[in-house]
Amino acid sequence: MKKWWMSVFLLTTGLIVSVLLLIGFLQAASAVLKPNGLDNANYEKEEEAHEKPEDDGKLSIVALGDSLTRGIGDDSGEGYVKRLTHTLKDEYGQDISLANLSVTGAKTADLASLLKTSGAKHAVSKADVIVMTIGGNDLFPGVEGLTAENLAAYEPDTETFEANSRQILEELRKENEDAPIYWISLYNPFEDLTILGDTSQFVIDWNYQLQRLASEYKNFVIIPVFDLFQGQVKEFLYTDHFHPNAKGYEAIAERLTQAIVSQQQLREE
Repeated sequence: MKKWWMSVFLLTTGLIVSVLLLIGFLQAASAVLKPNGLDNANYEKEEEAHEKPEDDGKLSIVALGDSLTRGIGDDSGEGYVKRLTHTLKDEYGQDISLANLSVTGAKTADLASLLKTSGAKHAVSKADVIVMTIGGNDLFPGVEGLTAENLAAYEPDTETFEANSRQILEELRKENEDAPIYWISLYNPFEDLTILGDTSQFVIDWNYQLQRLASEYKNFVIIPVFDLFQGQVKEFLYTDHFHPNAKGYEAIAERLTQAIVSQQQLREE
C-alpha cells in the first residue's frame, strides 16, 4: 500500500518538475528572441529612431580654432560667432544650435589634435556649418617680443602650417563630408607699426598657402579679412594690438554671414 502511494507521489512530482522546466525554457527562449525585453517590432522601431533622428529645424554650427573664435578682445563678449548666430536668428528667422570648441592660444597642431577626440568628432559629425579661425599663433608666435631685428631674420614655417591645415581638413571631412567649412584667413595687426618693417607680406604669403588648399576640398570657403583691417587697425583692434575689438569682430561677422547666407539660402523674415 505504501509503495503504491510512493509511486503516485514520485510520478506527480516528476510531472510538476517537467512542467516547470518547460516554462523556464520557454521564458529563456522568449528573452533571446526579444532583445532587452522588447518584442521584435518595438526593438526595430527603437533602432530606427536612433538611426534617423527627427529634424528639429535648427542650423547646427560648430566653431573651431583660437582666441578669435573665442571672442577675446570684444568687451561685449559677443565675438564674431555670437554676432553671426544673432544675425541668422534675428534677420533670417533661423534657429541655431551652437558648439564653440575654440581654445585660446591654439595653433594648427593643437586643433588637429582636438579633432581626434571623441567629443569633437561627435560635434563635427552633426554640424551643418563649420566656422573657424586658426593660424595667427603659428605665424606670429611670441607677439610680445617682436622687433625689427628678429622679424628681419624671421622665416615663417609655411610647410608645417600647410601640413597641419591639411590634417585639420582631413579630420573634418572624415567625420562630415558635406558641411561647408568657413575658414577665416588672417589680417595684419602690425600694419601701422612701421618700425617692424613690412609685416604685411608675411600675412599675404600665409593666406596664399591657405587659399591654395581651397581648390582641393569641396565646400571649403576662405573668408578674407585682410582688406577689412587694412588701414583700419586703430579702429578695429583691441588694446592688445592683436585681437579685434567689437568693431573688428562685427566686420568679420558681417562678411562671414554674407557667405553663409548665400550658400545656405536662408530666408529673410
